[in-house]
Order: sequence, then C-alpha cells, then structure tokens
Amino acid sequence: MGRKVALVRSAQSIQAADSLPSNVGRASRVHALIDAFGLNDKLDIIEPEPLDNDTLTIFHSEEYIDCLFAIDSDSEYSYGSNKSDEDDEKDRQQRFGLVHDCALFEGVEEHVRYAAGGTVAAANILVDGQAQIAIHWEGGRHHSQRSKAAGFCYVNDVVLGILALQKRFSRVLYIDLDLHHGDGVQDAFLYSSRVMTLSLHHYDRGFYPNSGGEISEGRGNGTGYSVNVPLQRGTNDSSFIHVFSAVANKVLTAFDPEVIVVQCGCDGLAGDPHKIFNLTSNAFARSIKTVLGWERPALLLGGGGYSLPECARCWTRLTAIACGYDIAPEADVPEHVFLNEYAPGFDMLTDVMLIEDSNTNAYLDSIVQAVQAALPNQS
Repeated sequence: MGRKVALVRSAQSIQAADSLPSNVGRASRVHALIDAFGLNDKLDIIEPEPLDNDTLTIFHSEEYIDCLFAIDSDSEYSYGSNKSDEDDEKDRQQRFGLVHDCALFEGVEEHVRYAAGGTVAAANILVDGQAQIAIHWEGGRHHSQRSKAAGFCYVNDVVLGILALQKRFSRVLYIDLDLHHGDGVQDAFLYSSRVMTLSLHHYDRGFYPNSGGEISEGRGNGTGYSVNVPLQRGTNDSSFIHVFSAVANKVLTAFDPEVIVVQCGCDGLAGDPHKIFNLTSNAFARSIKTVLGWERPALLLGGGGYSLPECARCWTRLTAIACGYDIAPEADVPEHVFLNEYAPGFDMLTDVMLIEDSNTNAYLDSIVQAVQAALPNQS
C-alpha cells in the first residue's frame, strides 16, 4: 500500500488500559503480540499524553468529570469521613452511572485520560497529515454518554476523536463492528449531517444496550445519517462480510466521507465469552481491507473483547493489514512472554462454534434494502 501508519501507545498508556476491570491485562497482550510479529518496526510509534479536563469537557459535562475523578490514589473519596457527604457522593455516582459495571476503581483517572488522550492523539495525526492510518487499540469506548458512564465505558474517546477530526475533515464516517450497538457515538451525533454512524451489531430484546434495532435513527439535519445493521445470534463470517460489503459501499457512495473511524470491538469473535456471534478474524480482516481500499485517512480503534488471546490475535492481524500485508490465520504465534496463553494450537486461528446462523439470506437482503432507502439523497 505504501501508506504511512502510526500506532499510538506508551508504557504508561498500556498500563492505564490494563487497569480497566473488564479488560485487565488486555493491552499488554495485544502489544506484546504486535511486537512479536515485528510490526513495531513497520510503523511509527506515537506516545500519547493524558488528556486534560478542558479537552475532556469538549464533550463530557464538568459535573460528570468532577465526579469521575473524585477518587484519589488511595481509593478514598473526597468527602472524607462525614456520613452525610458519603451518602450524597454515592447518590451522585448513581446519577452519573458510576455503579455496577462502571463502578469507580483505583486508576480510573489515568485510564480515562490515556484512553481519551490516545484517540485524540491518533485523530490529530490524521489532521496534521503525519500518517494516513492511525491506530489506537486502547480506544473505542463507545457506550459512554455526555454525563454518564455505561457498559464498561467511562469516557467516550470516540466522540472526542471525531470532534478533533472535524478540525480538518468536513464529513466523518464512523463504523462500529462491536457486538454491541454503538449507542453513545450515535447519540452524540444524532442531529448531525457531518458525521454518519454505521453500526453492525447484535440486537435482541434485553441485550445490552437495548438499542440499535431501527435501521435509521437520525433526527433533524441528521435524518438518514445514523444507520444500524441489527444482526441475529450465530452471525458467521459469510453473513457478516456479505452485509458489511453491501451496506458499507452504499454508505460510501451516499456520504462520500473524507475520513473514516472504525471501532473494531471483537466481542463478536467465536472465542469471546459472549458466544453470540460466530466470527473469526477473517470477518474483521475483510471489513478493514474494504475500508482501507477506499484510500482515505482512517482511524482504527479497539472496543469490546473479553478473551485476551482472541483480542490480541485479531488486532495484531488488523495492524498487519494496515501496514500493507496480512497474517495467515494458520500462522504460528511467535515466541514471546504470553505464548503459553495461546495453547493448545499456538496459532492465530479462531475456532468457530457449531451453532446455527439465525440470519437468513432474505433477512440480510431486507437490511441492505432498508439501508439503501434510509440513506440521505446526496444528489
């Protein structure tokens, strides 16, 4: 390809990402495998800075950020020992979603600042023309709202990255490949015609985040610019690649984006603990090859994914594709510190499950037709 590629990471940002309770140690595994394949020699490594409050509050509310960072290094809250203040603080955390799957944890501030700082740094690389492809695998936290944490996402780095891209690019296409609907990003740009969101995800009653069932959800000037592809249990590579290729090319024609952001959450892999989609890295590889084939600046982000070896396999392969070549799924995993975690095969393969794909050809064709009808008329 010959396109310049930048990978955003540092020892500090990897450590900060490793502290996230839902993905403990994941970033270390991903970057260790990237380096084991020698990909660090084929791209530029850019170290991110932790994002300051002024930039975080371009999207997030000051009240939310204040509550989010109200925990100090000793895991004690700023209210001290006063019981009344303690109750008030807990009520405030409840209001901002900082409970249950998004409970505060020691290191949350560093995690948030580096997750957001890395994605904004990657966006600025594209804005400045330092590279044509920028990668930040510790980004992609797509569920967080302006004033609420959600779905293991304490900050919406994706929205902050898109806002940074708008300093140069008039039309931004956001593609979400995560198992879960990219609701936080969609909601942020629901009324915008400058950002088109395209989310391919599982949708079913009661499945988090209980949104994304409607093909088109844009409002006002954004009507036709929020596109969803709700897929059924058991979605395999064939179904995913078919519908992605058909829909993405229609979106490309209708919107003509100047830059593309792709959230590559890989919790749809067959080896993920969710076990809802039945994908291998081939589905992601084909999708990314399609996007990069459009020859426009591209920002690749991480996202969901709860099997550490599966995430490392998938994102390492996508990093290689960004660098202009592919890694065969049958390839051996090179010797490195986490090699034993790839037993028993010690290869790059994802084993598929023996489950039925509930998507019929008629259903997939109906989605493609509905997307075509919903897209804005650009003539």
